[in-house]
Amino acid sequence: MNRKRLAAVLRIRELQERGARGELARTRRDHETSVATEQRMWEHITAFGTVQGRTLTPADLHGRQQMVASGVLSAQSQHIVTERALIAVDVAHEEWTVAARRVEALERLSERLIESEREESSRLQSNEIDDLVLARRGHGDDVETFS
Repeated sequence: MNRKRLAAVLRIRELQERGARGELARTRRDHETSVATEQRMWEHITAFGTVQGRTLTPADLHGRQQMVASGVLSAQSQHIVTERALIAVDVAHEEWTVAARRVEALERLSERLIESEREESSRLQSNEIDDLVLARRGHGDDVETFS
């Protein structure tokens, strides 16, 4: 793989990794919001269900019971949303991990390609120096044989 193609692929993978990281941050924020919403719902249900030093009529009790029951259903629905948000976080984390690993692998490949090019350049320079030395010796030997 040539260096230009590798650089292009690396740029694309870095963009994908950044996008995956952003998606992970968004899903984590959504999950935290969902957890907080569910917590507040349960707190409101608990607070609404308690009576402090007051006698309630049967109609009041029935109304309060209906409100608590609907609140519990709402909180349970919110719990499902919270669980889905947690699953989305797990999926986004996995996608980000894969993207980050790809970027890391391409960066290592790029480093190895650069090192290989350096070694090849050094080898070519060494060969060129060897060729110059041999050419000088050969030229010097020719001069000595004609003397």
